[in-house]
This record gives sequence, structure tokens and C-alpha cells, in this order.
Amino acid sequence: MSGARPGAAGLALVLALAGASSARAQGFRITGTSVAELVQIRPLIPDSIPVASAGDTVPGSIGDLRLGPGGAIVRCVQGAAYCQFRRSATTISAVPMVQDIEASGWGFMQGLRAYLHVRARASTGDAGVFWPGADDNFDFVAGYLELDRGALRARAGRQWHSSGLGYYDFDGAALLWRARRALSLEGYAGWSLARGLSEPQTSAAIAALEPFAPTQRAYIFGAEAHWRPNAHFAGSAVYQRELRTDREGLYSERAGADGRLRWLGATLDGQLTYDVAEAQVNEARLRLQLPQLRRTSVALEARHHEPFFELWTIWGAFSPVGFDEVRALASWSSAAGDASVSVGGGPRRYQDTGAGFPGLGLRQDGYRFTADGNWQATRAWTVQGGYSAEIGFGAARSDQTLALRRALPGDGYAGLTLASFQTASEFRVSEGHVMGVGADAGFALGGPARVDGNLYLFRHVDRTPESPDWSQARGTLRLTWTLGREPGPRILGPGARPAGRP
Repeated sequence: MSGARPGAAGLALVLALAGASSARAQGFRITGTSVAELVQIRPLIPDSIPVASAGDTVPGSIGDLRLGPGGAIVRCVQGAAYCQFRRSATTISAVPMVQDIEASGWGFMQGLRAYLHVRARASTGDAGVFWPGADDNFDFVAGYLELDRGALRARAGRQWHSSGLGYYDFDGAALLWRARRALSLEGYAGWSLARGLSEPQTSAAIAALEPFAPTQRAYIFGAEAHWRPNAHFAGSAVYQRELRTDREGLYSERAGADGRLRWLGATLDGQLTYDVAEAQVNEARLRLQLPQLRRTSVALEARHHEPFFELWTIWGAFSPVGFDEVRALASWSSAAGDASVSVGGGPRRYQDTGAGFPGLGLRQDGYRFTADGNWQATRAWTVQGGYSAEIGFGAARSDQTLALRRALPGDGYAGLTLASFQTASEFRVSEGHVMGVGADAGFALGGPARVDGNLYLFRHVDRTPESPDWSQARGTLRLTWTLGREPGPRILGPGARPAGRP
């Protein structure tokens, strides 16, 4: 739970929204999303065999890895009577459920809006054993008051900021100034929240996973500028700092910039994110989209990536390596618009890991390739197919999908999907293939409500009896509904946005 004070603030906002329709000029909009998922897994448990039952040393390995019965890899420590390995246990399953409520109310005064987003959780089965957040019954995700008048927009409460650095949630205030039509400046500050958790860095959820969890919350300070001088160019720059509340250290300090230039049918995109605290470029990307020719478009991309970790987590100490990559992407669509094909791929070069055995280092090269196709055979029937392969220095994976979908009256649909994937040099699916078949459907209910669902059955084939078994079932059922009307700029004030995350 995210704390009593945010919950009380959320309750106050709910009461305010409930009374928003009492006056003729006031209005509200409430959206609910209910999601239930079926999840099955087969946990891995330790097992052993006598040393005498183990076979030869694993080819290419150095150490105590040997082949067990059926080809499974076991670890035989010198002097021990048994070799150790892990095998799949009996299937366990759970149905975690999430209920999201988003509410927005306006009309209290010109340009004033209240926004609230809360989340409740419940589960059945073995969710407490393996499902993240199964014991967290309530989250106060966001709740703020917003005043949008003329050139200024102010927010106060639990909110978020979205930029080239990603999404950051915080409890505090933000002020946006539209300095001129082409330029806007925004500053924000408050108490930082852990990304993706809507909770402080000192929460029990982090303490349960991190051996050296933060003992202090953090202040967050940030500023961002957007500039669009004409229809051809747009750019932005952002700086952000997270400082311990006792001011004895940083949790993060980052900066970023991005821009887009359109000229003569071509588009040039660029992005840069920089870890100031570590003096390291995390992301540098440049993408050129060439002018379309005969319904064919080509794009070229160069990218440098370094993993980013905040300073409070121990994971950054393991020095994960980055990579450099170049890619080419091409797509084609028919004149009637009923068929399209896209392909893309390119090589990738990883930095030196400094790991591996002498004379047996890890590979540093890799590549990825993707291909997708779409064919609308009739107004109702659509066929989609896809293939992807990724080879890295630590693992390799390939995926294949084929889907058939039929459009139904009333914005409905029904479909069937066949899927297959395989991984190599990676523990999850170390041997064999995973084959899957799934069905999905969705349709609108009476009024502004909709239900969507799917069910997939996966079967791990061509595996040895001792290897982990990835066979399982996955399913999702989603219900969405809306009450009230959508607020518009005329109601909220010039330049205002409707409720919800951008």
C-alpha cells in the first residue's frame, strides 16, 4: 500500500469528483478497467543423481558440467557423491486481478481540473508464490489538481513527468509556461517515487529484493524545454536530478535531448540520453526515414545503448555492457491498402565483458532480423504473419506467428493465432521448441463498455525429460467502461489536455 496520506488525498478527490455534476457547468469522466489473468508455471526445484550416472563433460565447457541421463546438464563438484541439477515441478497456477479507476472532474472554475487514478488488486491460487505485487492490495497511482489558464498550467499532487528519460512519478508540483507559440518551458519538483511502483524507494517491496535497499527517500528536480519554430523541426531538452532527502548523495542525475526534422519527404530523428552521475551516454540514436517511392519506404538507423541503473541499486555494480547497432528497415503497401510487408535487421556489436575463461571468451557480435506481413483478404477477414530472430553474445531467440482475424458487427472481432518460439544458450527454454495456439475475441457492450479476452495454450516439445518444461496456459479477460463525457480545451482552458497519462 502506498501510504495513508496519499489514500486520504485520493478520497478527498473522489468526493470532489462525485459532486462535480451538481452544477450545470461542471462535469466528470470516470473510466474503469478490470483485468483478470490466468497464469501457469512449473517451478524449478533442486534434484540430484549419483556421480556414476553422469556422462561426459559438456563439450566446450570448462569445469564441472557434465551430461546427465537424457542429455540434461548437471553440475558434479569434485569429491561430491551426487551431481546437482534443477527440474520442473508440478504445475501451479493463479488468477491475479487488477481494477483501475481513473476519474477527472472539471467546472469548479475556469481551467481547473481534478484527476485521480487508483488501483486495487486481488488474486486466487498460488499468486502469492510467484506473481509480483500479489500482496499489494491498493495503489494510489496519481491524484492532482490542475489549473490551466492562458500561458500557464500548474499541477499539484501525485503526478508524473514523461520525457526522453522515461516516466517518473512523484509527489509535488509542476509548472508549465508557454513562453510563445513555438516555445514552452516546464519545471517540476517534489518527492520521488520508485519507477513503476508508485511507492517511495524505502518501500517494503524494494527492501524485499535489494540487499542494500535505500534508507532515505529522494527529492526530484527537473526542467524541460520544447521548441517548434516551424512545421519542419521540433526538439526538446530535459535535465533531472534525484537527491537523497538527507542530502548525502544522489540517486540519479540525467539529461536528454531529442529532435525531429522533416524536409522534402524525408524525416530525420535523433535522441540522446546522458547519465551525468556516471558520465556515460545511455542512449544515442539517429534514424533517417527516406521519402516514399512507389508505396515503398526505407529507413536507416544507428544506435548506441548502455544500460542505466540508478545509483541506489546494487545492479549497476555488475557493469552490464552496452552495444552498437545499425539497422535497415523497408516496408511496402499495395495500392488498394489491403496488403503490406515490412522487413528489417542489422548487426550488433557488444562491448568487451571482461568475462569468460582464458582462450574461451564470449562472442561480441550479434544481429536481429524481423519480417511482418498483413493481408486483408476481404472486408471482414485479415491474415497476419511475423518472424523474428535475435542472436546475441549470451543467448539467441526466434519467434514465428500466424494469425487469422475476422471483424464482427459492432466493433467486434474474433481470431485464432499459432505461435512458436525457441531460445538457445538461455536457461528458460534450453532445449526444444515451444508451440502455442490461442484464440482471442472482443466486442462492445451496451453503452461505452467493452470486453476483450484471449486464451493461449503452450506446449514444450522436443525436450529431454530432465530439462525444464515451459508448457503452460495463459489467458486474459479485460472489461473497460466509461461514465461521463470527455473534457475538451473549451472546458478546461487553452492548450489543456484530457484526463489520463499522455
